[in-house]
Amino acid sequence: MRSSFVHAIIVSCSTLVGLVSPVLADTWGPAYSLGPTTGAVIGTSTTFIAGNPPTTAETGLFLWIGISNTTSGLIQSGVDQVANNAYCGAAANQWCLSASYFGVRGQTDGPYVAVNGNTQIGIAYTLSGNTWTQTVTVAGKVVSTLTSQDGPLLHVQDLLTYLIVDIQQYLNSVIHLSEPDMNFPNTLGKGPGVVATPMQTTDGGKTWTIASITLPIYTAPPGNGN
Repeated sequence: MRSSFVHAIIVSCSTLVGLVSPVLADTWGPAYSLGPTTGAVIGTSTTFIAGNPPTTAETGLFLWIGISNTTSGLIQSGVDQVANNAYCGAAANQWCLSASYFGVRGQTDGPYVAVNGNTQIGIAYTLSGNTWTQTVTVAGKVVSTLTSQDGPLLHVQDLLTYLIVDIQQYLNSVIHLSEPDMNFPNTLGKGPGVVATPMQTTDGGKTWTIASITLPIYTAPPGNGN
């Protein structure tokens, strides 16, 4: 399982009636946080630019956009960097990119490809019935896909490890909700150094778009490497 989480973009949603929740705070560094909403997340998409990885990978660095809830597996397309990225054909200054899922039977990955830090990566998660499909694209070409059985999920989050040496960008991020929620932008919280454009909706609050989110360079304090 990909682990050691710090930086985050988080969307939390809940179907509980009467739930009162403050704006989410992330203790692992700068974060872009949303939720809860009145329904569930039924789809997301974004263009992700990971930035350059560290010049030397000590153990492992994992950047991914995850969807899960307390009873589901974890949908987690993203990029990896370890001490030897030969498993995907990447050089020391590149990432390994794939669709990925962690569940009760362990980790399942789609095909891996090597990408540079400035590569624009398309990541989309779509729900049909109880089946989630992950689709990862580069330059409009599908490079990795994966499906899993989970149904509507409650949490969307982008989680990174404790040493980030370059800014990361998320362009044209779209969140699809199961029902309209015009209060959704009021749950927004941004950590130090996070810069984002306003949330927009054109369908009464069921679909929300954020044109740009930028997460800053970040190094966690000693002992926060989890």
